[in-house]
Amino acid sequence: MSCVLLALAGCTSARREQAPPPPDLASLASPCGFLRDAERDDLGLGPGALTTAPGLEGGAETTQCVYREAEPGAGRDAYVDSVSVTFLPTTLDLARRALETVENRGLFTAGRMSAFAAAPDGVLQREGTRLGEPTCERLFAVRPDRAVQVGYTVERLPLGEPVCQAAARLAPLVDTRIPR
Repeated sequence: MSCVLLALAGCTSARREQAPPPPDLASLASPCGFLRDAERDDLGLGPGALTTAPGLEGGAETTQCVYREAEPGAGRDAYVDSVSVTFLPTTLDLARRALETVENRGLFTAGRMSAFAAAPDGVLQREGTRLGEPTCERLFAVRPDRAVQVGYTVERLPLGEPVCQAAARLAPLVDTRIPR
């Protein structure tokens, strides 16, 4: 009898430890739902801060959630300082062109980020610096009228390591959320 109870207890605890499936980015109302609290904690990120920008000519608004490092990484090796998730209410191609156009007009950003190009996994990405910090931005569609941009800022990037490669290594959970 006790063996049966132990077996049942083992099955129950194993079932409890399974992680819930990732959120469906196509149906999420807010980009702050991209990471769950426990996932943020594992990455050392604080709660997301939501900002919105009005849509053009009364269109849907753009929303962005930025998760920042909860405790500055004094004495640590490379780490992800922030993750931003932006919902863009448009097609992937229009989002890419709009982001590159804005980038080319910016006083402090011009020439600091590369143009978007297909990464080996098929997702559009670009690398460069924002405010002097190594940054990787990945852009993908989750439905015909929603593109999502995920940005990573990496602190203490190892010399010679591409920032998008470091971001995927340091925040693999974020990377796995990106549909391919």
